[in-house]
Amino acid sequence: MKFPHTLLIGALVLFLLVTGGLSSAAAEETGQVSVISLTMDPEVLMPGDTATITAVIKNSGTTSVSIGRALIMGVNEVYSPEAKAYNSVGMLGPGDEMTFTFPITSRGQIGTYYPMLYLDFLNAGLSSLKYTFAVRVDDTQLSVALIDQPDAFGESRNEKVTVRVGNPRANSLNGIQISVSGDGVSSKQTTYFVGKLDPDQYVDANLTVVVDKPTDISFDVSYRNGQNLHTNSVQIPVSLGERKVRAEMILNNIEIANKGTYYQVTGDVNNAGLEDAKSIIVTTAKATPVAPMESYVVGSLEPDGIAEFDVTFTNPESNVVDLLVSYKDADGNQYQSTVQVTLSGAVVSGNATSSDESPAGAVAAVVVILLIGVCAVVAWRRGLLTDLRKK
Repeated sequence: MKFPHTLLIGALVLFLLVTGGLSSAAAEETGQVSVISLTMDPEVLMPGDTATITAVIKNSGTTSVSIGRALIMGVNEVYSPEAKAYNSVGMLGPGDEMTFTFPITSRGQIGTYYPMLYLDFLNAGLSSLKYTFAVRVDDTQLSVALIDQPDAFGESRNEKVTVRVGNPRANSLNGIQISVSGDGVSSKQTTYFVGKLDPDQYVDANLTVVVDKPTDISFDVSYRNGQNLHTNSVQIPVSLGERKVRAEMILNNIEIANKGTYYQVTGDVNNAGLEDAKSIIVTTAKATPVAPMESYVVGSLEPDGIAEFDVTFTNPESNVVDLLVSYKDADGNQYQSTVQVTLSGAVVSGNATSSDESPAGAVAAVVVILLIGVCAVVAWRRGLLTDLRKK
């Protein structure tokens, strides 16, 4: 039995109307699904970085929608691994939301790229959702600069340096830490933790550095752009020398007295430097320190400070004796200066013998005085006898 052509044509038209109506209804339903937010962490990638994309979709319709796959369709310089795609999502009910997370990675080139979030709807034929978004790749690094350092680094001395760390990028950086390295270099701070810096912010880190020999000091900064670890550093060459601002001991108004059994030196010690001097002690060398003042403890002197001292000694090796002034800086580093004094100008005090007179000379002087006295007596007696004879 053959069907009339009119019946076949009618059945075909009816089928197309039914399926077309279903497709239109399904397309209308899936058209109610939209991306309501899409964020990226970090907001701006560095070459080779990986970011996390978080996308939230919502069904604003009145019927459920079946979603098959959800994935990021990358471009040449930004990609998302196929293994991170959602291959079977499921139903999204009316008024419901659904969150997806995807990793995307930069292949290394800077610029702005436009990957796509793709959702495949199962009950809508070839219907799908495609959402394009921008990914920026920028190679600008964290800024590291040395803005303050001593005029000279003293050997094994605690020196203060200031390192400025700034963020010139368009996104925040976190986990920022500063460390110091170098051959013969150490620091009181193992690391200096800065934390987070927003765009166009900076922080000054005050570090204490100890250098044992001429070397290069490296100030190394590690930080994270999202989950990605990066480093940057600045180096400075260091040669050892005396700082211009350190304390400087000057001895003034020195007087030397010969006390007979010992010598006494008095005077003033002045701090002519620009830093405090601590634990100042004055003593002698090339002689034997003796009581009552084997050494004199001055204590501490501020810049331009002055204090008296008094030391006593005996058995000088020569006519010249060294006065030694030792002191420490705020970090405990010890320094010493020497001033020479000549004993020939010593003032005789009490029954003391002058430093340029010998005991034998003193005895001879006494003998001469006695002889003069005897001669005077003899002359007086002769004159007296002559007068008696005349009478």
